[in-house]
This record gives sequence, structure tokens and C-alpha cells, in this order.
Amino acid sequence: MSTYLTKSKFVHALDCPTKLFYHDNGEYKSRLEDDEFLQALAKGGLQVGELAKLYFPGGHDIPMRQEKSVSLKQTNELLRQEEVTIYEAAIQHEHCFVLVDVLEKKGNRINLIEVKSGSWEPGETFTYARSDFIHRDWQQYLFDVAFQTWVIRKALLGYQVEPYLMLIDKTQKATIDGLHQFFKVKEENGRSRVEVKEGVSREDLGEQILRQVHVAEYVEKILNSKGREPENEPEAAGFDEWVDALGRHLKDNTKYPVTTGFNCKDCEYRVDPGQLDDGEKSGFAECWRSAHGWTEADLKKPHIFDIWNERRTRTYLDQGVYHMEELIPGMLRAKPDNLYQQTSWDNAQRQTVQIMKAAGHHSREEAVLPGLFQEMENWTWPLHFIDFEAVAPAIPFHKGQRPYKKTPFQFSCHSVYEDGRCEHSAEWIEKRPGAFPCFDFVRALKARLEKDSGTVFMYHHFENTVLNDVIDLLQERRPDDAEELTGWIQTMTRGGEREMVDQQKLVLKYYYSPYMGGSNSIKDVLPAVLNESPRLKEIYTKPYSGLSIKDKVLCKVDEKTGKLLSPYKLLDPIGYGIPDYETGEAYIAEGGTAMMAWSRMQFDDVSQPEREAVFKALLEYCELDTLAMVMIYQHWDWLRNKS
Repeated sequence: MSTYLTKSKFVHALDCPTKLFYHDNGEYKSRLEDDEFLQALAKGGLQVGELAKLYFPGGHDIPMRQEKSVSLKQTNELLRQEEVTIYEAAIQHEHCFVLVDVLEKKGNRINLIEVKSGSWEPGETFTYARSDFIHRDWQQYLFDVAFQTWVIRKALLGYQVEPYLMLIDKTQKATIDGLHQFFKVKEENGRSRVEVKEGVSREDLGEQILRQVHVAEYVEKILNSKGREPENEPEAAGFDEWVDALGRHLKDNTKYPVTTGFNCKDCEYRVDPGQLDDGEKSGFAECWRSAHGWTEADLKKPHIFDIWNERRTRTYLDQGVYHMEELIPGMLRAKPDNLYQQTSWDNAQRQTVQIMKAAGHHSREEAVLPGLFQEMENWTWPLHFIDFEAVAPAIPFHKGQRPYKKTPFQFSCHSVYEDGRCEHSAEWIEKRPGAFPCFDFVRALKARLEKDSGTVFMYHHFENTVLNDVIDLLQERRPDDAEELTGWIQTMTRGGEREMVDQQKLVLKYYYSPYMGGSNSIKDVLPAVLNESPRLKEIYTKPYSGLSIKDKVLCKVDEKTGKLLSPYKLLDPIGYGIPDYETGEAYIAEGGTAMMAWSRMQFDDVSQPEREAVFKALLEYCELDTLAMVMIYQHWDWLRNKS
């Protein structure tokens, strides 16, 4: 275990210094560490660092994953030069150690350049509109740079240190095709690294999509303890004292005194006991036991942190209210009476339904309002349930695209007919490496949906956003059928005569099952309706077959919990090294994993067996997304017929 306070550890302790102890002790399970890495991989964040190096040609690369003493020696030798550019420069001051993404030395001036995949546009400010404090969305980036600046100033006396963030300019379009494909992600010793295409130079990159932003003003705020309201006593005492306190606790392997509060809401060390392996611990549970004397029974009670769409969590905490059962009627956003006689729920009523059921004040039965059945009467047969998969990488794949704009590469469509028949009626995926998929995607979708005037369903607004992003590309590239495709998309999106119905909005307005907890994600609604529905159990305990999923039983009981497993956990493994965020195994059961898998297929060195296995897994995953929407509909239809 390293006792150095690195920039990643410093940032890790920003919200809660106690987390530094959990971070450095492997027995505490974290929900986020692998997630953050894989999300960066999916979106292209790893490639951004390599792209930045090409914008500073002629630099010296200090190899990573070598002894710190070796990196420090190599860096110090390079710093003897009057002018030099160093990638991953190693700087140490006492117990603090940083690797600087890009360090430019020009005489006695050092430009510290921290490369991030966050998006930015010219003129954007990093502070709140009504305060000089740094906006929470930018704190991790800017406190990271401030810590590095502090270390360099302490270690390299006499130098003028100028701090910069290098960020994605979201206003800049890629001016070449294939920019993303210059940066290939490769597996090496169980980890991913980026390999830059041989021979690529600064001139090959087109217009620069990363921008160097001078952030000295904000760094000085932080170093003078004016960047935010102090989160703990050492921070309030000054930056030196803060770093010293973190370093001492790290060196002694001791836990910073526990405080609980709003920052605990999204703590990565809050892990369900059922997800802990032998020997693993929950840091969240340890903190709340220490601060409040909680028992295991207290930890199992529904917490106010789990209330859907709750905006008054801080107020409840200030009042010493931690469990949903402690919320008395006067604290609730809606009256708890007559909630099930409504035609539909507003947000406050929907939230109150969850609280009442979780706290045991109302029955644990699922709730469905009659307004849902009234809406169902207005739908036109056949019903079409669609789902898209798309990449939104930091580094665009194609000319004319801006960073993080969505590029659809796949869709699935399930159709339900008036006689109850259900079929997986269409699927499409772009399999050609490097091909521009957007317009063929829309043409195939249009060909399927224009056969009739049936109601079309999406889940949440993702599909709407994707189609609107495609309109921008149609106007940019102007294919022969640009106007036809644009006009068709406009009939399907918000305000069009065939505007898609958002199934998630129907869930929010009309349906709640306690199995969902505080989530309305389709990944949680699907297992909820499966556990609730005799009709679904009857259908899906028998093998299901669609266009890609073949003879698969999708309704199985988890032997540990006695509840039905999520069908996403029943998909077949790929057999290649594409891990799923939740399981760590080679499955595709989450949208980010699908993005990562398809992105990898854009390179020409992927073997044919791997390519076939990945596309098969992608098709199965997308098919299950639309089948999940069908299952939710089928359960509602069963409830309607039963009522």
C-alpha cells in the first residue's frame, strides 16, 4: 500500500476525507472504481490523453507503472534542459507525489497542463452565477490542478507555475474522418492501454478539438481556501494544513474522524450487504455505525437517500431524520391520503407513494392508476417498442461531428398486435469498421415503422435526442434523401404527428412497485414487473426466441434471494475481454458496455470470431431492451383485463 498522497487520492477525499482510508484498504468494496474506468473507456476518455500529447509534439514520455524513484530521476534529468516538454512528469514534495499529464518548461516558467475529457465551450465560467465559489461540477478538476500546482511550487522553488486545464471544446467539429480510430484501445496484463496509430502527427488531426484553458484565477482561490465552503476543519485552516492532515492519516493508515451528511448519499462505499464477498466491508455502514450507533436493523431500513427525486434531503438531515419511516405527514410533499384514487400522480404524489410503501404505512402491493388504462385506449395498433444503441465519444468517429454527439449504430423493434401476438419485428446494426452509420440507421428504422401508423414507444428521451442529433448531421452532410429523412424524423420526435410515447413517463405517472425502490430505470422496472406478474411468469418460464435471442428462458429464480433474476443477467457471455460494469464478466448488460464493445469493433485488427461474438451479444442485448418494454406493457395489459 502506497503512503504517498497522489492527485487521485486527494480528489478522492474531496467530498469526505474518511473515504481516503476506505480507498487505501482493499477490504472495503467500492461501487465506482471500475465503473469510472470503464465509463472513460466507453466514452473515449482514455484516448483524450494520447490526443493531447500529439498537440504538444516532441515531448518526452515518462513510462507509467514503473518505480516512483525511477520516474522522479528521469523527470529531474529532463528538467535540467532550458526548454522541455514532458508527458507524465513525476514531481514529489515530502509525502505528496503527482504525475503531470503535460509539463512544459520554458526557462523559469512551468506550464502545468491537466488533460480531462470534460466538455467546455469558450466563455464558460467555473463558478456559480451568484457566488465566487467554484461550481460543484468543476471542483474535482480544479482542485486536482490546485493540488498539482501546490506540489510543484513546493518541490521546484523559484519557478513560475501556470496551471491549465485541457478540455474538450464541444463547439468544435471534427474536420477529418476517422479521428477516433487513431487511438486504439488494447488489452495488456488485464488492463487497457491506448496505442496511437503509427506515424500519426499533429498535422493529421485536423482542427484542434481540445482547448487549453488558463485556470490560475481559480487555483489561487483554492490555495487561499476561497474555492468553496470548507468541508472539514483542516481545509478551513488552510491548504497546507489540509494536505498535511490527509498525508498524516494516509501514512498512519488511520481513519479521518467520521462525519455523516449529504455527501454520504452517493458514497461509493455504500454497498448492499448481499453484494459483499467474504472479507469485504461496507465503508458507509461502518461510518453510520460509528456516528449514530446504528445496528444492522437500522442499516436495512429504507433510508431517505433512496427517495426518488428528493430535493429536501439536506433539510431532513438537519432535522435528524434519516429513515423514511421517520417522515411524518407534515414533512411529505403530498398528502398520503387518497393517493390511489388519483387519475395520475404528479412528482410529489409519486414520491409519497414510495415513502408510504417503503415505511410500511401503506400495503406493499403494486399500485396502478386508472389513467394508464385510459391512455392505453388511445394507442393505435400495432404497438412498436424501439430501442437504440449509440456512441457519444469524446473524440468523434466522423467528420462534421462534435464531441459527445450521439452516433446511433443499432436499433431493435418489437411489435405487439391487437390479437396479443408479439414479434421481434426488426433489428439493425452497423458491422462495417469505420463506416458512417447514421443515415443507414435512419433509413432502416423508417422502412420498418412507415409500414403502418401504429403507436411507437421509447423508454426515456434517449431515442428522441439521438434522432435530433441525426438531423444536424443530415443538414451537415446533405445526402440525396436528407429532406425526406429529416421530415420523417420530425414526425416521430417531440411535437410531431406520430410523436413517440415515453414509457418511463407512463411509469412515473401511473405505476409503482416496491420492488423498484427509488429507481425508474428499465433495468429495475423489468425485474419488478416480473416479480409482480403471474402472466409474465407464465409466458417467460417458457423459452423465448426472437431474431437474435434463441430458446432462452428469461424468468428464473435467484436461489440466494428467492426473487426473480433480472433477464439481463441471463444473457450469454461473449467469451472475450469486454467486461460488464456490474458483474465484471464478459457480458453486455448495460449501455456503456455496448458503446465500448461496438467502438472496439471499429478497428481492423479484431479477429473474425471475436467480431461475430460481440455483434451477436450486442444484438441480443438490444433485443432484450425492447422485449423489456413489451413485458412492462404485457403486465399492464394483464392488470387492465383483471380490473
